[in-house]
Amino acid sequence: MASISLNKISKAWGPVVGVDAIDLEIRDKEFMVFLGPSGCGKTTTMRMIAGLEDPTGGEILIDGETVNDVDARDRDVAMVFQSYALYPNMTIYENIRFPLRMRNIPKDKHDQMVREAAAIVELGDLLDRKPRALSGGQRQRAALARAVVRHPRVFLMDEPLSNLDAKLRLTMRAQLKHIQRRLETTTIYVTHDQIEAMTLADRIAIMSKGKIQQLGTPDEVYNNPANVFVAGFIGSPPMNLLKGDLENGTFIGPSTRVEGVGTGTRAGVILGIRPEDISVAQPGQGNLNSSLYSLEPTGDQTLVSALAGDQMVVAKGARSFRQELETPIGFNFDVSRCYLFDAASGARI
Repeated sequence: MASISLNKISKAWGPVVGVDAIDLEIRDKEFMVFLGPSGCGKTTTMRMIAGLEDPTGGEILIDGETVNDVDARDRDVAMVFQSYALYPNMTIYENIRFPLRMRNIPKDKHDQMVREAAAIVELGDLLDRKPRALSGGQRQRAALARAVVRHPRVFLMDEPLSNLDAKLRLTMRAQLKHIQRRLETTTIYVTHDQIEAMTLADRIAIMSKGKIQQLGTPDEVYNNPANVFVAGFIGSPPMNLLKGDLENGTFIGPSTRVEGVGTGTRAGVILGIRPEDISVAQPGQGNLNSSLYSLEPTGDQTLVSALAGDQMVVAKGARSFRQELETPIGFNFDVSRCYLFDAASGARI
């Protein structure tokens, strides 16, 4: 299908920098996810790849060919947007067929190509309906079929599931991954939802302030975060981040003492630990000793929160765990799963 190279790609509007000299290699057939908060540059980067935005610096290559000056319609990429962007006066059949008409593909091939695309997204029995007669999930699948129908080199997807409810998002995530694996089309997917990123991606580019903070597989960015931003952005609930100091290898912070977490003495560090790596202990016998701040049963587990100074610390407890609020509680940390970061720079120590 296609490999994509971004060489020092930048986008600025006067003094405002949206994308700051990004270097990135996207492999053929890869499912790449751009993940980050609003305004981090992820959508702008994708729009530059599509040809909808002109970079102010750098070079974009698709299969080794520089495409900076190639019109969007000639880059052979297909986009799926947050809004379904279906024509309301056309049937689903005609909506899917529309790109074939625009690209002057012989008419005798249209019917087979439309029906094949509809079958991939399981819409074969709804082709005669108008978009208003379909559910949100069905309309998004129709938008996918319209992108799939002409077999582009690259799929570009801009938060396509954000308008769906939680149950539909779960179903559509599975369908998206299945479709991408079946078609083996290079895919770039933009989202602010880290669950989508973790479940869909071959690799994730985590972005903030126009830069890639870390690039890696879901396991790599989850288990080995490069800095405080990545640590706090990936995970649900996110990683706990406690400010303190390191004294002879012992982390000391508000209501918290963790021995053997590092080496030496260092002022101004942040200890990171994920909720699943904290266990509930007897009051006064934990690495953190405080009082119960909140209790959130979720069915399969109970989220247990306590305060360390003004910092809330969350642990994943047993589904049956119950305790009165504001009563003493202890948390034990798995030292082998603790991370240390520099408080000033945010970088991993």
